[in-house]
Amino acid sequence: MRSRSSWLGTIFIILTRLSARMQPILWGWLYNQMASKDRNGELLFMNYGYIDEGKNPLKLRPEDEAFRYPIQLYAHMVDGIDLRGKDVVEVGCGRGGGGAFLIRYHAPSSFIGVDLSKSAIQWCRLRMKFLNACWLQGYADSLPVPNESVDIVINVESSHCYPSMTAFLGEVKRVLRPGGYFAFCDIRSTEGVEKLDRSFKESGLEMLERQVITPQVLRALDSISPQRERQIASYVPRLFRSAFRNFLGVKNTVQYDMLVAGKMAYLSYLLKS
Repeated sequence: MRSRSSWLGTIFIILTRLSARMQPILWGWLYNQMASKDRNGELLFMNYGYIDEGKNPLKLRPEDEAFRYPIQLYAHMVDGIDLRGKDVVEVGCGRGGGGAFLIRYHAPSSFIGVDLSKSAIQWCRLRMKFLNACWLQGYADSLPVPNESVDIVINVESSHCYPSMTAFLGEVKRVLRPGGYFAFCDIRSTEGVEKLDRSFKESGLEMLERQVITPQVLRALDSISPQRERQIASYVPRLFRSAFRNFLGVKNTVQYDMLVAGKMAYLSYLLKS
């Protein structure tokens, strides 16, 4: 018989899929519940991570090794894009771990991190004080960024929470300069992949690259799951742990098992304005 917490996690996932309007509210609440208790920056990244056994390991500074797999997902995203001297926006920046990596390793001229979570933006403003960085609270379908003002938009594992991909992609196209890049990755159900492809096709952006990276993400989840289990035990009330385990794609959860079974896919895209 399933425990109460297990049923709660299942019900939570069902609710996020029933209503587009409920998605940002529920996922935002879930994210804030976990991150609000982290005082030491252990939860700078919550993405699923990336391991490509066919590539040489990414060279990281010692202080970044604890976040290797989530950082490697960002590295995969911007592989082949020159960020040096460019103006970059990340939509769904969370607590700024990815932004800090991009700033320190890729030297953009400016970086704007946008997130729905007020607490995440407050954290970034206090802890991620880079001279060329700005952290703004805002919505994916109404970005607080001027028209044609940035060269690169980054969106990592955030769009599944958005009420409308069409509205979001309209904002991406609006803020990008001509010739600018949009680097995107996220998880989708089998049916959702077709819908996502259609959204990109209708966006007016040029598709440069589309990859299914489920195997690389699953390798990372296999490696990172014990660490995530410890984090959940430390920061999350017992009643909500099942929902958080699924939220973070921990091994042997509904989300993880669907990836293994091919009922969900993890994809990355590179598009151009």
